[in-house]
Amino acid sequence: MEKTIYINADVVTMDESCESARAFGVLGDRFAMVGSEQEVRLWGGNKAACIDLAGQTVLPGLIETHNHLSFFSLRMDHVDCSTPPNTKIGQVLEKLKDRAIQISKADWVFGWGFDDTLIDDNRHLNRDELDKITTDHPVIVSHTSGHLGYVNSRLLEMLGIDDTTPDPEGGEIHRDGAGRATGLLKETALFPVMGLFPKPTAREIKPLLERGAAMANQNGVTGIHDAAIGMEGAGPEVVQAYQELARENKLGVRSYLTLLNTLFDQYQALGMGSGFGTDRVKIGSTKLLQDGSLQGHTGWLSKPYHDRQKEGHVSQSIMGQEALDELVEKYHSTGMQIAIHGNGDAAIESIILAVEKAQKKYYRKDPRHLLIHCQTVREDQIPRMKAAGIMPSFFIQHVYYWGDRHRDIFLGPDRAARMNPLASSLKHGVIFTLHSDLPITPMEPLHAIHTAVNRTTRNGQQLGPEQCISPVDALRAYTTWAAIAGFEEEIKGSITPGKLADWVVVSDNPLTVQPEHIKQIQVIETVVGGKSVYARQNQPK
Repeated sequence: MEKTIYINADVVTMDESCESARAFGVLGDRFAMVGSEQEVRLWGGNKAACIDLAGQTVLPGLIETHNHLSFFSLRMDHVDCSTPPNTKIGQVLEKLKDRAIQISKADWVFGWGFDDTLIDDNRHLNRDELDKITTDHPVIVSHTSGHLGYVNSRLLEMLGIDDTTPDPEGGEIHRDGAGRATGLLKETALFPVMGLFPKPTAREIKPLLERGAAMANQNGVTGIHDAAIGMEGAGPEVVQAYQELARENKLGVRSYLTLLNTLFDQYQALGMGSGFGTDRVKIGSTKLLQDGSLQGHTGWLSKPYHDRQKEGHVSQSIMGQEALDELVEKYHSTGMQIAIHGNGDAAIESIILAVEKAQKKYYRKDPRHLLIHCQTVREDQIPRMKAAGIMPSFFIQHVYYWGDRHRDIFLGPDRAARMNPLASSLKHGVIFTLHSDLPITPMEPLHAIHTAVNRTTRNGQQLGPEQCISPVDALRAYTTWAAIAGFEEEIKGSITPGKLADWVVVSDNPLTVQPEHIKQIQVIETVVGGKSVYARQNQPK
């Protein structure tokens, strides 16, 4: 195998035995030597290729532990209904109308990212205005949270929903004062829509997924946990697309797939449970949901929402405690990893209880079940998470993108200040990961690291400064700790001899730059397995 040495670099190894270095060597797709330039040159000998990095900073490849890359890839060309760029509902409707005119009657009109709390109209969409766009096409516009959706009458008919249809458990068919369905569907009421989506083939998915992976590479991402595969209505086809791209050397990210539990069951029955696959594509965990989103008022809280104190609104769970206990025990008892979505502290309590019960009955020393988002975890819950073997993955970008509204609308000042309590987690000895939840927020790890360190909102306010963490801990959440979340710490997460040669070259060192400037750091090059997959000066290779 060919040796290559990289010299004259500021190498942030994230390896505690060698925290920084000036050079490293690669043999095949693995790091083989890390140290001083003299040491690495001696290892390389006279025949090794030598690349001078001109003093640039090198970080381990960044691992994004909760996103929906495949779903994003399939939807990235759909109508952008977000704010910004849209400021009024009229602009959104005009875009949707233009799309309806351009497509055949067999096609759907898809929109994404609508935010009722940012749009100037300060309200939800409704079926009547979507019907004015078209009744020939099914229309679905997803809320920015991903947990609500707006549909026209055509799609309500396809779903079999009318004004008398009862709300499903864990969901809501929103109605106006006269009891008429408005077209707004929440949580489990929205889930059946996904089963009606036009089902793409693996061949159709591959170029879209390749494009999505290239976007991740542009942001320094070398590994992902693609969550809730199956929600797009094409679970096996997505897995097949991942596998084929990997075999063809066209997949720029190492992919740890989190399957919806129904799809996970199919793969588990074939002997393909957690950890099955290769270092390029493997089955990771099974995905469960126990509540929705705070900005959709569907996150399950123990105390009422700040703006709904009078009605005492706390939302509800997706499933009852007994049903959750049963599912958690089912997967836990067979050694599988579970990733459970929980935003509100009541949902988090329900999840902890379920894992505690499973551990009591089928003890596992290190299950590493992931509690996804973990937005409003209370101080008293964190030690119990540690004891139960639960690892949180915090949606830190909520602080930046929604922090102002969580403070003023959804949670109030006190609860919003300790949203995503990273410092509290570390105080209790609980390590964690950070994530983007793409497409809910952009997949920009360096910006997320900035938010973890500074806790600055989009309006420039600092939210809960006592929960700020150090740059090195924020970087661990995207490297060494992220590798642990996927049981991959022996092969990923640091620039260490023997580990996979995944790294990112950046414009400055996030550990030494002024904390308020971390978000300005740019990705120069991303490398996976010793091969460049993105260089800023050129198109992804």
